[in-house]
Amino acid sequence: MNYKHLTFLLLTSPLLLHAATSTSQTKSQSCESTHDLNRVSIRHIESKGLGYNNGYTTLEGFFVPLSALNTRWVPFLDLRGHIFNNSKPAANAGVGLRYIESRVWGGNVYYDYRKTHERNYNQVSFGFESLGRYLDYRINGYFPVGKHKGSLSDATFDHFSGNSLYLSRKQELALKGTNAEVGVHIAKVKGIDFYSALGPYYFANDTKHTFGGEFRIGMDVLNILRIEGNTSYDHLFKWIGQGQISLSYAFTPKKMSRKERKGSCSFHGYVRDRAFQRVDKQEIIVVTTQKKKSVAINPATGLPYVFWFVDNTSHSAGTYESPFNTLLDAQSHSGANDIIAVLPGDGTDRGMNTGIALKNGQKLWGMSVLHALSTSLGTIKIKPLVSEMPSLSNSMGGVNVIDSANSNDIVGLKIFDTQGTTGIYVSGTGNYNMENNIISTSQGGFGVEMNSVLGSAVIDNNTFIGSDMSITEGIAFQGVSSGSFTMSNNLFTGINTNSGFRNGIDIPYGNLPLHFLIINNQMNFHVASMNAVAGIAMRSRDFSVNSTCVIAGNKINNIYFSGNTGTVTAGIGVQLQGSMSVTLINNTVSTSDQIKMPAYSFENKGGASLLQVNFSPDNIGKPTNIGF
Repeated sequence: MNYKHLTFLLLTSPLLLHAATSTSQTKSQSCESTHDLNRVSIRHIESKGLGYNNGYTTLEGFFVPLSALNTRWVPFLDLRGHIFNNSKPAANAGVGLRYIESRVWGGNVYYDYRKTHERNYNQVSFGFESLGRYLDYRINGYFPVGKHKGSLSDATFDHFSGNSLYLSRKQELALKGTNAEVGVHIAKVKGIDFYSALGPYYFANDTKHTFGGEFRIGMDVLNILRIEGNTSYDHLFKWIGQGQISLSYAFTPKKMSRKERKGSCSFHGYVRDRAFQRVDKQEIIVVTTQKKKSVAINPATGLPYVFWFVDNTSHSAGTYESPFNTLLDAQSHSGANDIIAVLPGDGTDRGMNTGIALKNGQKLWGMSVLHALSTSLGTIKIKPLVSEMPSLSNSMGGVNVIDSANSNDIVGLKIFDTQGTTGIYVSGTGNYNMENNIISTSQGGFGVEMNSVLGSAVIDNNTFIGSDMSITEGIAFQGVSSGSFTMSNNLFTGINTNSGFRNGIDIPYGNLPLHFLIINNQMNFHVASMNAVAGIAMRSRDFSVNSTCVIAGNKINNIYFSGNTGTVTAGIGVQLQGSMSVTLINNTVSTSDQIKMPAYSFENKGGASLLQVNFSPDNIGKPTNIGF
């Protein structure tokens, strides 16, 4: 609704309606009296309104002393209790005084209360009114008291702009404001009183404000049943439509004053009835939310995160709006602790095929998966920006696809090693995370190579694919590492197909305290070789005191072809020397009908211990030493 039209209608409606009703006023001077001094009502309103999103039910009482029947002064007490559909309460307690002459003039003050999911709100509201036989005028003011702002919510992702990520936090707050209204008693026919009202409102706080208008229309049947509908609009709460119904019970008998019995209709009758009608006001404290936006800060450095975007169909500045078109651009422009965000572009490895060397603390992210980012305001989740994963390779040279530095995060990428080297090469100090990647290896290569890593690493929910004729390993530990390493929920498929000997997870070295957790991985090998393979292989000259390994919940399927006459292969092979303790729990190993494969092989060369063995199905037989 145009605000100018609203203002014009508000100003002119009293005159138009007064002219329309003046004829009936002169023809009828009825002294009918329907004074309900004390009454209780129950009503319900649906659905959302100004500053609330649920309907509510109300129990209210309006009380006037009996002495008011014979005086011009009418004091009253108004009590209202509300319960929202979401079980949150609200209430109003008000007192007022009305004076009767040719019109009824009155003022009131209320204490208002409301509870939300966030906090309790309180306000004081004031009202002034002039009530007549045909036209009512009223204005109300609302002033929150005490704490009228809720606490800031947890930070969430809001948007990218340039090289920055912006967070938002919501804060609930109560608004102060005012509303005014012109009401019209349209007609009264056989005990049914028709009424409409129109007026503007304004609500605001320090940062938000809104101006709007409201129209309502209703009917009152014998002062017992009231039905009302209303609509409003403003730029903050938009269009709102509501309906309500109420039932009232008057427990003070209707009486006529002495002057009414003498026929003084100019003073009594309809006008006097207005002194006993309900107070119309905004009874629910107006509450809204505001967003506070800020740049995401790296808690490790205290500086804003810097994002470099890559899309091989673009050719610009590395921003969200204009990404780089090659990984080399991102590598050369980015610094330590920056985030390189890769988009799929045209779906090929064009511009992404030269490999990339990460810097300390960097994150290399494909933007088709959900990411978790630690910020100074807590950990936030970044929803996928695209549906397709970007493709990275090393087809331009015999380098690794990704070379790590210290403490890197590599997530959401298709990684193709075409040179028989390594998909992700990890060597350094710190915490490493490799999740939700698809890693394809070629002849003699490794999916992930952990070489002399000091710290911890999580390799989770990746898919490792070995192509035909590849002699490869999914995850391989080389050199001497120290720390805690978790390999979980990964899928290994086709790692070994025709020749050679390799393993899904291979742990060949170790003489420092090491802790391995290998859980819930699935390995599907199609083996037709003359040599042995193991889904999980541990082989070492020596593990130091306090080293541990838990292998649990893994499913290993080594499928043999009928012509295979090679060395017997184990699902899990363990050959240890030193003080490591190994626990095997709830692993499943299966094979073809041609050769019954032992579920595990254990060879203790001194000092090691096998704590627990529990396999399914029962095709273990005797543990068999296998040549690592």
